[in-house]
Amino acid sequence: MGKKAVLLFSVLLFAGLVFGLTGISGQEETGKILSAGSLAGEVRQAEKLLAGLPGTLDTEELRLCFRGEELACDRKTNVWYLPSDMESDAWEAGTFTDFGGTVRILPLLDYTTLDKQSVIAEGQQIPFLAWKESEETCALVYVVFTGLPVVRIETDADLDVDTVFAGSVVFYEPCSKPEWTVSSAFQAHERGQTTRAYPKKGYRLNLISVTPTGAVNENPEPVLGMRKSDTWIFYAIYSDGTKIRDRFNIELWNGFGAENTPYQAHFGTHMEYAELVVNGEYRGLYGILEPVDSRQLSMSEQEYLYKRTVGRELLSGTFDETGPEDYLTTLGMEIKGKDGYGSRADWRCFRDFVQMCEEEDEVFLREAEKLLYTANAADMWLYLQMIYGEDNIYKNMFFAFKKEQGGYRLYLVPWDVDLTWGNVYTDQEEELYVTGAPERAENYLEWPFMDRVLALDVGKIRSVVSDRWKELRQSALSDVHMEELFQRYRHQVQDSGAFQRDALRWPDSHHDGDYERMHDFMVTRMNYLDKMIENIDGCK
Repeated sequence: MGKKAVLLFSVLLFAGLVFGLTGISGQEETGKILSAGSLAGEVRQAEKLLAGLPGTLDTEELRLCFRGEELACDRKTNVWYLPSDMESDAWEAGTFTDFGGTVRILPLLDYTTLDKQSVIAEGQQIPFLAWKESEETCALVYVVFTGLPVVRIETDADLDVDTVFAGSVVFYEPCSKPEWTVSSAFQAHERGQTTRAYPKKGYRLNLISVTPTGAVNENPEPVLGMRKSDTWIFYAIYSDGTKIRDRFNIELWNGFGAENTPYQAHFGTHMEYAELVVNGEYRGLYGILEPVDSRQLSMSEQEYLYKRTVGRELLSGTFDETGPEDYLTTLGMEIKGKDGYGSRADWRCFRDFVQMCEEEDEVFLREAEKLLYTANAADMWLYLQMIYGEDNIYKNMFFAFKKEQGGYRLYLVPWDVDLTWGNVYTDQEEELYVTGAPERAENYLEWPFMDRVLALDVGKIRSVVSDRWKELRQSALSDVHMEELFQRYRHQVQDSGAFQRDALRWPDSHHDGDYERMHDFMVTRMNYLDKMIENIDGCK
């Protein structure tokens, strides 16, 4: 059976199950809370049953639900995960039930008497009794109230082996929300470059619907408060010991660069944290990201989106000597939104950009002023200087060519910004290709293309940069705002309990939690840039 046939079979199998992943929802009103001590009666009943019944109930088929929604479970530990509002002291009201209705679920601890935020932060496992009256048997099961969303995947694939797979997925937001789950069938594949070598994998999920005749269609859904999309990136956050660099940097860019274009489009991405459970196995902390694609950037069929994926020398001659099917290998470049590798005509915009970079200063100045949207170029230069995004100079960047009057205009969009704020690349596999370089907090980040743009003052960019930095330091990049963002995401990963669970699940990944080192780099770096940009004419 071919790969496509196998995928289709899996999709049909799990599409039939996707509506069975959740119980009969909507039976209980959301928004209600539990008062302290309200579970005392149920606890007493559970304690009596536990004392008098044999603990022989088989929980392998148990499907624990909360307010009618089946929860994700780690079968090895008999732990179910319920997303809860970690900012609220109040415990959400709702009944725990078995999906089939043959097993009764009773709390063995009145958790309403406990401090909710401490229970979540410490990852405390709350014991429950699963009691099957018809067999007079019982078993202990546990619920973890997590402060993050949860994603549950069911597939017939082995994700430690298979790189292409299909199945069903449920996204769970905090149970305090009225509509707190989204379900879909999906097709997926493993993704990443360096990260493919890690045991914790990243994925690209395409949400789909399947008709009764077996036709597969896109199924765009709004996930975790983000845009409506059929494609979602699952980022494993394996090598960053703080687990906040990407989220922090994405929100910094969103605060000033992503919307600073002439278009009603978002030139960036959004990311939300979630904990992933696959086939009854806890898989740890992930970042769920919107893709940077034609829909995100409102691009037409006559416009072009390229991604620099691998650091390779860019030469116009290489474009001419090889075909588009070899550009990823020879140039480290991908094209998005076109069939396969695209045609040579589809690559014309980027090839002309590369040729422009090879021209003498007079031609480069003239062509660059026509090609660049100065505000975007200035924002990107400031952004990468600020985060010291060395890994984003030669890869991890999108090039969007938008068709405007008189030709095409280039817009730059950042991606994969984890090697930042003092973390840089090393070729040491045992260090997960990451090392600390605190001394670079006061180094100029060389970027040959933009260094030339600044040196030639293309579009009066030096004054644009100077004015923009002064504006941003009083708003999106003020010390107060950056500190608030930094502490917000530290709070999310640490006080949700997810950081500790991820460290236990993946002990060989980085979990140093060295926020102080990152913070010190940030403070030093911003002070350095304040002084450097005062004399922008002195930039290389």
